[in-house]
Amino acid sequence: MIQFLVYGIHYKNCPVEIRETLHFRERRLPEAYEWVRREWPSVETLILSTCNRVELYFSAEATSPLQSETIAEFLSAFHGIERSQFESYAYRLEGRTAIEHLFRVASGLDSMVVGENEILGQLREAFRAANEAGTVDSFLFRWAERALRVGKLIRTKTKINEGAVSIPSVAVELAEKIFGRLSGEKIMVLGTGEMSGLTLQNLREAGAEALYVMSRNEERGRSLAESFGAHWVSNEEWEDLLIKIDILIASTSAPHPIVKQDAVQRAIAKRRHRPLFLIDIAVPRNIESEVHALDDVYLYNIDDLQEVAQSNLKLRHREIREAEGYVEKAVEEFLAWAEQLEAGPTIQRLQAYFDELVEEEIKRLGSLPTEEKERFQEFAHRLRSKFLHGPFETLKESSQLGTVRKTLEAIHGLFRLGHISKRDEIGISDRDARQ
Repeated sequence: MIQFLVYGIHYKNCPVEIRETLHFRERRLPEAYEWVRREWPSVETLILSTCNRVELYFSAEATSPLQSETIAEFLSAFHGIERSQFESYAYRLEGRTAIEHLFRVASGLDSMVVGENEILGQLREAFRAANEAGTVDSFLFRWAERALRVGKLIRTKTKINEGAVSIPSVAVELAEKIFGRLSGEKIMVLGTGEMSGLTLQNLREAGAEALYVMSRNEERGRSLAESFGAHWVSNEEWEDLLIKIDILIASTSAPHPIVKQDAVQRAIAKRRHRPLFLIDIAVPRNIESEVHALDDVYLYNIDDLQEVAQSNLKLRHREIREAEGYVEKAVEEFLAWAEQLEAGPTIQRLQAYFDELVEEEIKRLGSLPTEEKERFQEFAHRLRSKFLHGPFETLKESSQLGTVRKTLEAIHGLFRLGHISKRDEIGISDRDARQ
């Protein structure tokens, strides 16, 4: 039997200060996968690391050791933190629950902002990275591939992604609640990644003016800024411009805070009590948490956006129910596929058993004219198809009911086919597993 497993943490019960310590930076992913291959050479693995979750997906033979303690030790050693810091927040999902979880993640049903589109792209990138690292093969390959298709289907068939369905759009919505209309507010965005671009797009749609875009890469920064009518500023200039803006949204890939308390304090002293609104949607965080203690400064991080997300959730209950129906159907189909794979070796043995019987009868008939021999073989082929139809249909029905194992045991007993083999003993190929 194949086991499917998820181990991870997410925004629902784990604060951002813990999540950011377990975040896998893109440049370190090859190192992480190399570690994984050494630790679990016979296990398929995919790492999904976003601002809201860090999850490891596994697929392996039931005999492979995948203890939670071992996975926690890997995370602890790789990130250089104590297990006690995160282990109480971690969850472990297995079998059907694990399969359903990945489908829900891909569909945006498990996101802070239900229906968000970003997670589908993040999962696709995670799948690509794992595939390049050689840690997804047959079963996890199919699992992740199916999850991506389910996520796309749900966004096509339902309206789950209508409204504020991304972290940037919720951030803008929160800014509107603080300031009212945003048309008169001056905004600076730190970072030029996808989240920054989406934030600028949402700001423009809300009528706000994105005044500055800061990035280390001048070419990329200028390109993004000009496309939204803003000005690019360098890493050395942006602090001096804090006195000119009202809202700062930070979303860079920096591994440490770049907006420090002393810089904000100097700006506040010159602003004459004009409030400064800071939204930190980066993980790891870009803004020091101590900034929140300053007068006239309002700091919100990604966890603070959950309240806005929850209010949007109430508006999409019907779409959520419909999406969950698609997920349920996909889970059933995937489980049936996995169970049918287990039946493959038995089907092969049953076919071989019948072919041996036919061969024995042909030998008993002795020498036959070619025409009669061909007619007999044609008759044997038709009889073989009818003989195997019943067991095949029973196995198909069993796969839908989750009782394939019992049916296999019955068939093996009735036809004396021997013990049920493990997958590695019967040679299921990668091609077979992906079909």
